[in-house]
Amino acid sequence: MTDPNAAKFIFQQGVRCLESRDFDAAVALFDDAVQLTPENVDAWACRGLALGHLQRYEESVASFDRASELKPDDTRIWLNRGIALAEWGQHEKAIASFDKVIEIEPDHYEAWGDRGNSLAFLGRNKEALTDYEKAIEINPNYYKAWSNRGNVLTNLGRVQTAIKSYDKALYLNPDDPEVWYNRGCALMVADKLEEAIASFGKAIEIKQDHVGSWINRGNMLSKLGKQKESLICFEKALEFDPNETHAWNNRGLTLRRLGRLKEAIASYDKALVCMPENYEAWDNRGYALVKLGRYKEAMENFDKALAVNPNHVNAIYNKGYCYAMQGNVTLAVNHIEQAIKLNPAKYLPFAKTDPDLERLRKNKRFQALIGDVKRSEGK
Repeated sequence: MTDPNAAKFIFQQGVRCLESRDFDAAVALFDDAVQLTPENVDAWACRGLALGHLQRYEESVASFDRASELKPDDTRIWLNRGIALAEWGQHEKAIASFDKVIEIEPDHYEAWGDRGNSLAFLGRNKEALTDYEKAIEINPNYYKAWSNRGNVLTNLGRVQTAIKSYDKALYLNPDDPEVWYNRGCALMVADKLEEAIASFGKAIEIKQDHVGSWINRGNMLSKLGKQKESLICFEKALEFDPNETHAWNNRGLTLRRLGRLKEAIASYDKALVCMPENYEAWDNRGYALVKLGRYKEAMENFDKALAVNPNHVNAIYNKGYCYAMQGNVTLAVNHIEQAIKLNPAKYLPFAKTDPDLERLRKNKRFQALIGDVKRSEGK
């Protein structure tokens, strides 16, 4: 016969371990608790939480399933089951779990918010927006819903409204670095560079090792021509995460803009060690090699970029530049033409003004290409 006091003590010890984030010990204790008292709903539910923290999602969901069998109307169980499924990447199943919470308690704002998160992950931004607005209607002080509403509004191209949503989230909780970061990203899209830099700065002020904010702050400073300040940001990002491929790549871009080409190539090499399929780093490395007159290696780099991402138009354009530098006008114009056809809004202005293409300016076919594009734009 099981001693109820012993079972209760084991469960309480498990809760203490869960609260102190000793999740392995918590799971072991909850295993003992459910073995001693198989009908203990709280032990099954807490076991699910601990397993979720250990990213043992299949076991976590199974534990919540057992808890929900014992207490089918407990919204906490269904909510945490949905969260585990979402973290596991099973978003359709997570939505079904959040639906169960809402069926039991229609005004459960967290379930509406979490349901919105899964919809957003699935790219169903309009539905996600509806869910976040429902969560806000129930609880206007739910800052996470305001923040996530900003994310989907940005995805939907409604950037100014998104920024207002982030502002509301920050009014409710000014200490969440992710909100400051996402606000900065929206400001980047809106081309409000100084404000974006300030927003990333606030994220860093709250969380010094917020790598994404260091990188984006560096990007914006570089765009403003502040290359030395930009370089400091990328190096700070790498101090916190030496394996951040985008920081190495963007550091390389800044070094190249400072004329430090060999150091730039070394930085791209680091980016590619971290992520060999980083096609932007292959492309940027190729461009730096062209600047050094190492055309064959450059072409190999552009081809590697395009092997990873055949739609990376910048590598096509840069191949044209490389051919131009070698005096191969026909192939240069072929590639520039291809880039313009694929993205005229970006590459037509480039072709018109790019000093790298000076060797093509007197070529009649190149002149006709730009003229043809001009006429087609005017139709």
